[in-house]
Amino acid sequence: MATSNYTPNLHLSAWLDSDRPKRADFVSDNSIIDTQLGGHIADSTIHVTSQEKAKLTEPFIFNVYSGTGESSRTISLSFQPKLVIVFKRGVPFVTCSGSVNNVNAAVGCYGHGCSAGIGISSSGVVVTQDAAASDGVKVCLNESGAQYSIVAFK
Repeated sequence: MATSNYTPNLHLSAWLDSDRPKRADFVSDNSIIDTQLGGHIADSTIHVTSQEKAKLTEPFIFNVYSGTGESSRTISLSFQPKLVIVFKRGVPFVTCSGSVNNVNAAVGCYGHGCSAGIGISSSGVVVTQDAAASDGVKVCLNESGAQYSIVAFK
């Protein structure tokens, strides 16, 4: 005789010593397990994707680059950053030289705007280097020979 006892959650066969399991019981139990487990595994709302996992295990990257002096330059990344901080190494974020304020750092937030001299592209960060000051401000994020650091958040 097949079982009349079942497990409380998945309603699988819970045979008694006196029961005689039948093939149909196993087929039914396997079908229930496959449906429940398969549905759970496929549920993307409760599982972390490999892309989401990378954000959790490595939420940002730190990179350095040497300035080339070009007026605009793209620093390539393997992802589109959500938040970027760029700064010239070894100097304050803003330095004064006579009546000119040299901007040596910038912040950009994808979809919310960026400081002067920085932009976020689909695959990296765009930095600029002004040739001359405008209204007493000169952006210096790609000065020839200068060293810069980038912190980019995924």
